[in-house]
Amino acid sequence: MSVRPGIAATSLWRRGMAMALLAVAGCGNGVGGPAPDARAVSVSGNLTLKGAQPGAWWALTDDQGRVWKISGPTAEQVAAFQRAQNRRVTVQGQLEEKYLDFEQIRPLRINVAP
Repeated sequence: MSVRPGIAATSLWRRGMAMALLAVAGCGNGVGGPAPDARAVSVSGNLTLKGAQPGAWWALTDDQGRVWKISGPTAEQVAAFQRAQNRRVTVQGQLEEKYLDFEQIRPLRINVAP
């Protein structure tokens, strides 16, 4: 028995599409829930202002002595930093590319220790 080339190619294409759809359906079955954002971090330490104006920047020195540059704080966050300067805080945010030799975090939430 011979099969026409057009029919064989169509059948092969349909099988390939069916396999792809099954693979996609298997990925979205919700097992294990959504993957956590690998760039989300939480850092605790002493909050300080580094440098002189106009180039000063906020930094957090963690318990291991690493300095984390706080990038792109909002005006509201800067006001909170000014009140919490030289105190212990926890910053939750997104890990960004290093700034010089410093780790860098874009803040999403700031908690000031009592």
